[in-house]
Amino acid sequence: FELERQDGDEFCDEVVDIKSRFSGRAVHRGCRVRLTTHRLSWRAEGHNSWLALRLDAIESLESCSGVLRSLRCMLKLSSGVPVYVKSSSDPVTQDLLVEVRNAIVKARWCDGSFQVAAQAGLQRLLNNQASKQQATGATLDVALADLDSLRRHAAEAAKAAKQVVSGLSKPAGYEGGSSEVDSDVSKLLEDFGLLQADGSTISMSGGQKKDDIVVDVAKVSAAALEKKGTGALLLAHDVFCLVNRARGTALVSPEEVIKALRTCCKPCGPLRMRKLGSAGAVAVALARTSDADMDVPLMQLLEEAPLSAFRVSIELKITATEARYLLQDAEKRAVIVRDDAPECVYFYRNFFNDF
Repeated sequence: FELERQDGDEFCDEVVDIKSRFSGRAVHRGCRVRLTTHRLSWRAEGHNSWLALRLDAIESLESCSGVLRSLRCMLKLSSGVPVYVKSSSDPVTQDLLVEVRNAIVKARWCDGSFQVAAQAGLQRLLNNQASKQQATGATLDVALADLDSLRRHAAEAAKAAKQVVSGLSKPAGYEGGSSEVDSDVSKLLEDFGLLQADGSTISMSGGQKKDDIVVDVAKVSAAALEKKGTGALLLAHDVFCLVNRARGTALVSPEEVIKALRTCCKPCGPLRMRKLGSAGAVAVALARTSDADMDVPLMQLLEEAPLSAFRVSIELKITATEARYLLQDAEKRAVIVRDDAPECVYFYRNFFNDF
């Protein structure tokens, strides 16, 4: 950077090269040049200071060079004083010239695009405090809005659950509010023996204590197994669904249901726990049910034709998954044997036990 030398100019004592001794101008090295919409600023290396030129004070600019002189960018100020800028390479100087010219043509400083901020003193502290309060207020507004939304959804969910429970507890002859969902749920509970003669669900404690949950799980499991008949099994996830259906809004978690089932399956308890298949699916049966009782329905079906999971699910009115577990358990105990046919897997009675 070359500026007109003035008396007392603190940059006059920096000599960049031999030419600067005879140029008659104040010459210094600059770095970290920055061009904004309002100013051209740079850092004077030798004096660790920042200098800036206001773009609205530049009257004209042009490039100049000579045979023995590299390309320079001359910025002529409105006061008539020129400022010369050159870099280590001519392309960089040319780029600077183009960018400064574009910035001057746009004259963005006329738009008032920035606001002067206090840098020190009491005003700075007040501004910082106001900004923090504004950010905190915005965060609280978002949090309160989310909390209000959660409360509304929770109220709607509780209302819907109460409507389902009240619909299930109505007498069988009641015809008001013919909801298809209510009828489906009622049929499901009736299939598993959870509806009484008057159409209401069996009595549940609905408590959240461990003993209350154990009582409800035992009551639901026993009713469902009695309804299904001799040798019936009930998968643990089916028990979880039925218990929560019967309890209404007093929901319990899968962990609580499993703990209650283990308690019911202790010696002298009302239930018996089994693990079916290679995956070890947890199922329960009545404590008085033996392996022979579980095999009776399968043996009766085998007298007619070979068994498949699909046929067992249709004949015994159970799910295909439960039917597959029953067949795998019987195969594991060598009661039946399998035949992997191309179209399906069939099971036959194990005649080797007859010899």
